[in-house]
Amino acid sequence: NYSGWPLQDLEDMKTCYDGLLSAAAATANSAYEFSESLQEIGNSLLEKTVMHDTGETGEALSLLGRVQLELQKLFSNYRSQTISTVTNPSESLLTELRKVEELKLQCDEKRDLFEHIVGQLRGKGKPRHGKLEPFISEQLKSVREEYDEAARLFIFRVESLKEGQCRSLMTLAARHHSAQLNFFRSGLHSLEAVDVHIRNVIERQHITCEVSTSNYEDEGDDDRYNIKASGSGRLSFGYSLTKEAETEVCSSVI
Repeated sequence: NYSGWPLQDLEDMKTCYDGLLSAAAATANSAYEFSESLQEIGNSLLEKTVMHDTGETGEALSLLGRVQLELQKLFSNYRSQTISTVTNPSESLLTELRKVEELKLQCDEKRDLFEHIVGQLRGKGKPRHGKLEPFISEQLKSVREEYDEAARLFIFRVESLKEGQCRSLMTLAARHHSAQLNFFRSGLHSLEAVDVHIRNVIERQHITCEVSTSNYEDEGDDDRYNIKASGSGRLSFGYSLTKEAETEVCSSVI
């Protein structure tokens, strides 16, 4: 009888770690796909630079291409970190839970054996002298003791895993947080390393970048790239000549 046994705790822990495992797999797959895309962008920019090296434009494209490849490596590393900080610990804990489930199966087997022996004895009726044969009595006692031992071990293992679950989750989450922090910091550092140079180039070439910030909670007041939200609120990205540049073009035509 498993009434009062921590079976629900066992199921809840399985659900928790299965969910983490699934989420980690999705994160790792997305990071891999993003990494591959960044590599393709970076290689394309570098190939164009080699084919059409046009002074400062070629240098700027080369910088931007190399940054994409740096980000690609960071995404690839983050994917590995996700596997080591979330996937592997979750799989390890699920393995422990499977071992506990095996203990439950052992309990079931011992209980079934005990009930089978008792059922056979009932079918034979009461013994002549009112006592069980020594062999049968010892067998019942042995099976019952094995059942009780397996049951105690099962309950102990489930309760131990349940008590340690918060610490396990905290360890897992903290390590993944550290990996994320390093990932985003390194990515921002790589982008900012070329930011001033790229800004100078686009200013000299009178290029305006328009990117909607409506999808970000904190838009800020940074207009280093003349970032503006489109009137419709939709995401827009484009390069266009500034009014000053348009005047220069018109003058040259006249």
